[in-house]
Amino acid sequence: MIYNETIVAQVTYPGKSAVGIIRVSGSQAKKIAIEILGKIPRARFATYSKFLNQEKKILDKGISLWFPAPYSFTGEDVLELQGHGSPLIMDLLIKRIVSIKYTRIAKPGEFSERAFLNGKIDLIQAEAIDDLINSETELSARASLNSLQGDFSFFIQELMNIIIEFRVNLESSIDFVEDRIDINFESFIHKKFRELHNKFNKIKKATSEGTLLREGKKIVIVGLPNAGKSSLLNTLSCSDRAIVTNIPGTTRDLLYEYVNINNVSCKLIDTAGFRETQNKIERIGISRTWDTIKTSDHILFVIDKTMSELQRQKICDDFIRNVTKNVQVTFVLNKNDLVKDTFGIKKINGLYFISVSAYTGQGIDILRDHIVKLDSYSSKEGVFIARRRHIIQIELAYKEFLHAEKHWLLFKNIELLAESLSLINRYLGEIIGKFNSDDLLKNIFSTFCIGK
Repeated sequence: MIYNETIVAQVTYPGKSAVGIIRVSGSQAKKIAIEILGKIPRARFATYSKFLNQEKKILDKGISLWFPAPYSFTGEDVLELQGHGSPLIMDLLIKRIVSIKYTRIAKPGEFSERAFLNGKIDLIQAEAIDDLINSETELSARASLNSLQGDFSFFIQELMNIIIEFRVNLESSIDFVEDRIDINFESFIHKKFRELHNKFNKIKKATSEGTLLREGKKIVIVGLPNAGKSSLLNTLSCSDRAIVTNIPGTTRDLLYEYVNINNVSCKLIDTAGFRETQNKIERIGISRTWDTIKTSDHILFVIDKTMSELQRQKICDDFIRNVTKNVQVTFVLNKNDLVKDTFGIKKINGLYFISVSAYTGQGIDILRDHIVKLDSYSSKEGVFIARRRHIIQIELAYKEFLHAEKHWLLFKNIELLAESLSLINRYLGEIIGKFNSDDLLKNIFSTFCIGK
């Protein structure tokens, strides 16, 4: 794809630094190189150069790099200037470059967008660049790099290839009437259904793990008033984020804190304590607690260990009866320092109980290790980053697949099945960018840094 306008931007962070880098991409890059450097540098070699203004006076000295099309990040002619990181020098160089006809400042993410549109990367890889820049843990950075290298794209393409093969076989038989479908053809279709079920289940699991890495594990801290929920939030986050008092109902709304627990990004949510109350605001807070529980990845139910064992058991049983079964629940027995009991973790009837003291910090490291240990992706090398839009597209594709399978079993209609497979392919293609809209691209690349 050829653009009339050449774009330029500083790719290093604005501000004073030892080195500042400016990137130029487009058809005017050769002219810009001649104007600024006096010549076109040797391709893909670092060249010590003088950076000149309009009067051919030296603005700066540094390294120039020349990447002729199509062997560049964007697929266009690309020039990079690495000079001293003075904001004034960077500004003067950019003003000099944009004074050249058909050259302008790049929009956020425009270099990556051009790379995508010119076929240098797919849409997942483009998004992985942004995710890598914004990674906050080693795991998320590694997963973003896996996506950038094409691991996630390979998963999607592999699934699409199965569907394409399925469609080819179906559409080659599209003229057959229903009563002429033989047993071998039906056997082929059922085999493909099983294969697609397996592939969809694998990719749904992988993307779920990848989304947790990108967005952080959502951990909700719940329990009765004065059990120590806010103290636990403060201890896990190493801050005084939540107000702690001995007055029941101090926490009335959701309180969020983002933390890194043993290299896993987590979103901790402190909640209003469960109890019967006439206070309207507190009742709203308790209602929000239950809504948050439904969408959580892990629940830490905090119990005051100074209660009798019978009381603690009743609290656990009541909560388990009311909570959805697919959410991990850990019971945190707080105030263990007051009962002089041992600190540690026990598993009873499939449920985890961890004795801690949010006041002294004892047992908290055991809790941290437990939170991370439950994440299957924490030890995997092949995990990739997944965004919410990827999850939505995969869910749409899987829902259509289930619909197609159901209709085939009822009606044995090849045309309907072929149409559904075409729609599934489109849903999956939108993930890697084989099918896209201008609005989709605008929304994705607008979140990028300028210069990327």
